[in-house]
Amino acid sequence: MTDVRRTALRYTADITVEDIDGLAGFIERRVVLLREAAARPAGEEALVGEALTHTVTALTGSAREVLGTLAGHAAEAAGATSGADEESGPGGRDRQVSGFDEEFEELMARLSRLWRYLLTAAEAWSHLPDYDVARWRLDGHLDAEHEARARWSEAGQAW
Repeated sequence: MTDVRRTALRYTADITVEDIDGLAGFIERRVVLLREAAARPAGEEALVGEALTHTVTALTGSAREVLGTLAGHAAEAAGATSGADEESGPGGRDRQVSGFDEEFEELMARLSRLWRYLLTAAEAWSHLPDYDVARWRLDGHLDAEHEARARWSEAGQAW
């Protein structure tokens, strides 16, 4: 993560790959210290560190995958919006949008859960100065996604 502190995380839609990688890197730096402090290479601290590394790697990979899928869907929806009205029959566009919204909400819920798991893994070190308290915190999941959509639209970005 960069040294520049970004605006506070407010919604699931605000989570970026940089946030995910930054939090995972923060945890990994702590795990390295844990391993170095281990009394012996195969000791309890080393085993805990290894397990935490595998868990964080899996969570990070899944979260990056969800973000990629969301970005792909957003691009697909932006492209489909321009020509879908002429191509679909009565109600066809509404069914497409409804299906997209349900899948989108499911992906956002999954991203929110993965984010919360990563935060749980880092919680023990949240008091340290390099923990970005503005960005690495719980997000206001779907309860305010409409506000996030409006912000993105106002900024001229595709949702």
